[in-house]
Parts: sequence; structure tokens; C-alpha cells
Amino acid sequence: MTFSTVVIGNESLLIGCSEALLTRGHEIRAVVSENAEITSWAASKGLQVLAAPSDIEGDFDWLLSIANLRVLPDAVLSKARRGAVNFHDGPLPRHAGLNAPVWALIEGESRHGITWHMIEGGVDEGDILVTRGFDIAATDTALTLNTKAYEAAIDSFGDLLDQLEHGLRRVPQDLSQRSYHALADRPSAHGLLDFTRPAHELARLVRAL
Repeated sequence: MTFSTVVIGNESLLIGCSEALLTRGHEIRAVVSENAEITSWAASKGLQVLAAPSDIEGDFDWLLSIANLRVLPDAVLSKARRGAVNFHDGPLPRHAGLNAPVWALIEGESRHGITWHMIEGGVDEGDILVTRGFDIAATDTALTLNTKAYEAAIDSFGDLLDQLEHGLRRVPQDLSQRSYHALADRPSAHGLLDFTRPAHELARLVRAL
């Protein structure tokens, strides 16, 4: 079953996912972005380009938030008849909020992942639709871990589309396992290297930052 969408985001991931949407015959009513690469791509496809979520008019089936850091107001979410879905660059409920790959490295995680989830309740609290996990290598930096998250997002987007087409498989989050990283959060001592700590911890912090 085909459906209509509005996509919101400011990273190139939005382009890859939007191309998949169009390939499968779905409609993109509008692209909401401030990123010049994205707006140029959207214009080349003849798609409506909007600068802000508040500019969205009319209703549609699904709102897809893809690499979008803005919290969307209820007035915008209510325009999506069937719901809104967000891409998160970390495993939920652990590592909700911002800069999830960085915090995963700082905290010494051995695995990371990505999540497609419903936009409901508080920030990053909605039911999970699709997840992908992957190992964190001893040499991973914030850049390489973000790249792995991007690849996992593209790889898993088809699974999300299957659910949007044929029915959702929602998994509620266990919020007792939740951790959250706010925009203003910083590592201890603002990232100052404490040379009384083990070398592997210091190296991990450098790779994270």
C-alpha cells in the first residue's frame, strides 16, 4: 500500500531514505530542511521544499524525522494521519538524546546501534519499530561510529518501509533502562585528560571527542 509523507532532516541520510521512498512509489509531499544539499536534491526531484516544520500545510499519512534534531510540536505531529517516526543514532532506551555515538565511546560500550521509533511521549520514548546493532571496534572514533550508524540506517530503512506498508510491529521501550544525553551534557572536567587514569581510557576519550 502506497502512502504520502513529509520528511524532515538536515543530513544526507534524508536523501538516501527519500530515494528509497520514491523508488517504492510513495509520495513525498514536502521536504523540510535547511541543508543546501538536501534542498537542491529536493528541487531537482520537483519536490516542495520548506524551511521549517511550522510551514507544513495540509495532512498526509506519515511524518518521517530523519537526522532531525528539532523537537517537533504537537501541531505538526497531528498533521500526520497515521503517525510520525524518528531515526535515532543510538540504541534505545539506552543512549537517548543527542550525540549517542560519542557517549557510547566515552562510556566504554562494546556495541552500538540505531533505532527507528514512533514519536510519542517524551523525547526518544516512543515504541521501537526497527533496530540494528553493531560492534564498536577498538579503533572506532566518533566519525567512524557515526558512519556505521549511517550505514545501518540505510540498511534498515527498507524494513521500516515494509512496516509502514503492511502494518507496524511496535515494541514498547523499557524506560527503566533509559539513559539520556542532553545538548549541554559534557564529559567530566570538560574533556580534560587526567593522566592518572589508564591510557586506554584516555585514548577512548580522545577517539570519542
